[in-house]
Amino acid sequence: MRADAEVEAFRAEVRAFIAEHGPALRAEGLRVPRDADEERRIRAWLGSLYEAGYLGGGWPEEWGGRPDHLPVHDLVVMEELIRARAYRPLDQVMLAAHEIIEFGSDDQKRELLPKIRSGEHVWCQLFSEPDAGSDLASLRTRAEPVDGGFVVTGQKIWSTDAQWADMGVLLARTDPTVDRHAGITAFVVPMGLPGIEVRPIREMTGDAEFCEVFLDEVRLGSEHVLGEVDDGWRVVTSGLASERAFVGANALQLEMMFADLVALARAARLPDGSAAIDHEDVQAQLAVALARVEEANLITRDTVERILVDDEHPSDGPVAKLSYTETNVALCEAALELLAGAATIGEEGREVAERWRHDFLWSRALTISGGASEIMRGLIGRQLLGLPRA
Repeated sequence: MRADAEVEAFRAEVRAFIAEHGPALRAEGLRVPRDADEERRIRAWLGSLYEAGYLGGGWPEEWGGRPDHLPVHDLVVMEELIRARAYRPLDQVMLAAHEIIEFGSDDQKRELLPKIRSGEHVWCQLFSEPDAGSDLASLRTRAEPVDGGFVVTGQKIWSTDAQWADMGVLLARTDPTVDRHAGITAFVVPMGLPGIEVRPIREMTGDAEFCEVFLDEVRLGSEHVLGEVDDGWRVVTSGLASERAFVGANALQLEMMFADLVALARAARLPDGSAAIDHEDVQAQLAVALARVEEANLITRDTVERILVDDEHPSDGPVAKLSYTETNVALCEAALELLAGAATIGEEGREVAERWRHDFLWSRALTISGGASEIMRGLIGRQLLGLPRA
């Protein structure tokens, strides 16, 4: 069987599993408030994906990985979860697993990896700070050495789903006298430790995905150090690099958004009673949107092809991320223009309309999370175009 046929067979298998076992969770479940029952079902769903080998397939076999699993299989799983609008796993879960597998002690692996696979543990990242967002190396949270461990004091922000997390990967400065990329240590942190306070941030969407996390003299033992002391920068950059293949899922996300835009145009009725999609100016708007989606998809697919053969350029990720987020914003703006000009929305389009209102508010956050667009442009200028640092 040819390799592409094998991938498509795997895709059909994953799609059937999601259709049969996917719980009836609200679409885009990452971005909605969760009650205790929904949280339980989310964890059970994640555990079932790991048990079936669709998540964690690339782990070492001794920890539950599959011998035939390739990066393209991870991409297929993410695409099918997006296609089904099913709840999909937090990047933090996958990043934490990679970092533990790559840098964790034997005791940490034995203790933590099975709990990720079962869904017992949800993880968050404790990276960004109020004055150290995209410039993560300027973080100020301090981990002061004491007998048997460290005392951590500081503040983190934009920690996704920290209010639900059992564990977190924390970056803190352990040596302030060295270069800013040095002297940083990574820790695995139980979120229930004394001195940790989590405050959800209510967003303009009405959701509370992000949190502030305050650490007030939190005691960590040496067993909480992930990797080596003062080597946390290598841990975090390795973890972030591990998610690069998932950039390909953004292509499908844009395709689905464009399909929603067309559905909205079909459902929107203008003041004269005609369907918006029948008007030339709306058709022209849709054509421009489709061209942008195709352009972004070509960039993304080209990036993924190089990633899968381990031949990507350092600028590939920033280019793909910038293209995706800016196209996402453009699609949301086009949808809001349609909504603003419509007299009514047909019954068949009301769910889509509500989704667009949420996505429009959310779209700007995507231009910041994972590296602000301004930072991405700077990286592209230096890494791809050879421009000097401003």
